[in-house]
Amino acid sequence: MLTALINVIYDFVSRHLELFIKLIGAIVVLITLYYIGVFISKLIIERIKVRAAPEVLISIRRGVRVLFTVIGSLAALSIIGIDLTGILVAAGFAGIVVGLALQQTLSQVFAGLLLIVEGRVKVGDAIRIGDDWGLVESIGIASTQIRLWSGEILTVPNTNVASSNIYNYSRSIARRAEFTLGISYSSDVNKAIEVIRKILWNNSAVLAEPEPVIVVDSLGDSAINIKVMYWVPSQLFWSVRRTIVAEVKKALEEAGVEIPFPQRVVWLKSKER
Repeated sequence: MLTALINVIYDFVSRHLELFIKLIGAIVVLITLYYIGVFISKLIIERIKVRAAPEVLISIRRGVRVLFTVIGSLAALSIIGIDLTGILVAAGFAGIVVGLALQQTLSQVFAGLLLIVEGRVKVGDAIRIGDDWGLVESIGIASTQIRLWSGEILTVPNTNVASSNIYNYSRSIARRAEFTLGISYSSDVNKAIEVIRKILWNNSAVLAEPEPVIVVDSLGDSAINIKVMYWVPSQLFWSVRRTIVAEVKKALEEAGVEIPFPQRVVWLKSKER
């Protein structure tokens, strides 16, 4: 009885051994590709986690894992011996239809992934795109949100962001601040320049290198225009600029240098009779 049972099991295993081997191989391939997807998703997340919002990271991680799971499933079915021709043709046709229907959306997604991977901008950066200035609030899969200096939230499609010239002021170590002021023609230009230079040198946030530049820029209708250029750490740009302008105005007034209102001299010609 036992011998007969062993013979039956042996015959069954002999007839289906190849199938068992294929099943084991398919399972091994599926599991291996799944964990490869997990590993690659972790590498991607480690690289871009400081530049993207948490929800974006979750979407990327899931997307990578699903991609490798699908590849592993197709490979496993192929190992078992299932013909994938029909499945691939149907999937290809469906992909074309979906791609055409979601062309704009997919372009936004790929542009968002490109922005995140390249690291051109990250959350918290002070940037300018075209005429829009502000801080990056979030970088999503389809769009980027920027809080403008005026307070509004501007949502920009990622394709527009990726194709635009982006001025990122948070990446530079220092920024150049500049302003132009006018003094009256009766005031001493050299004295005004020395007063401004002293204000700049006494401010610890103004960099000594590059050295501040103060030049007579032009002769206006009612004032001599002096251009002031200096460099400050990027994170202190706005606060230092406001302080410098206020201090320069006060110091010039105390030094007796006049900052005039716009003036025009009008000559009236009378006709002699």
